[in-house]
Amino acid sequence: MQKYLAIIDIKTGYVFLLCLVITYFCFLFDFSYNLNVTLFSIAVIFPLVFTIREAFRRRDSIIKLLSIFKSSLNSIYFSFANNNKLSDEKKQIVAEKLRGISQLFFYALMGTGYSSKAMCTKLNEILEFLDANRDVISNGQALKIIRFLKDVDESVENTIGLKRHGTPISLRAYCLVFIYMFPFVFIPTLTYDLTEGPQWIIYALAIIHGFILISLYNVQDAMENPFDQIGLDDIKLEEFHFAKSSELRGNTESPQADTTVE
Repeated sequence: MQKYLAIIDIKTGYVFLLCLVITYFCFLFDFSYNLNVTLFSIAVIFPLVFTIREAFRRRDSIIKLLSIFKSSLNSIYFSFANNNKLSDEKKQIVAEKLRGISQLFFYALMGTGYSSKAMCTKLNEILEFLDANRDVISNGQALKIIRFLKDVDESVENTIGLKRHGTPISLRAYCLVFIYMFPFVFIPTLTYDLTEGPQWIIYALAIIHGFILISLYNVQDAMENPFDQIGLDDIKLEEFHFAKSSELRGNTESPQADTTVE
């Protein structure tokens, strides 16, 4: 039931009330006119479809960036974890530093604010650890780790940029204004075309048209912030967190061959 109620909010109630009141006054004052509302409908539907499509494209781009972020962090950890010259304590330190990067990033996505300086400090901690252990880390491994850190930094900055710059605010405001105007234009025309029908049909059609428009707007509005974990289509951020160090170490262990002879 929740997925059906997710697109209903206070704006839906406003549109319902507006449709009922306008329909009532059209019958009360016998007001109607014959107007082709096709152009007006396009003026509402086209920007709604455009903003919804762009919101989904933006969401898909963010998912790709988050996948790069997680895979880069895992690759950095594996680069250290597969080095037999590093102690388990130092590998645990790396895991904690990477977990700190992951937490800082996802706290920022969930609305606690983003500090580029704080993120640079976290990334520099990995570089400092790398420099402090160059005696057991080869040049090839060091270059790989630096490249993965670059991927982490790029994915973070691109994701934060997409979060801060969504679909055009003016276009969304335009859509909402025209949705509220639509009953004033559409309902008198509906009353004119269905003069022979019962009144409840006009009430029902007015509410249905209003519900469709405001629901499309609410879908786009929910997609605008896919990080707040409120909408049904929000990104599941927990899937992109850096895994626990124990889990990663378990994945690096070679599977034991089954030598049992039956």
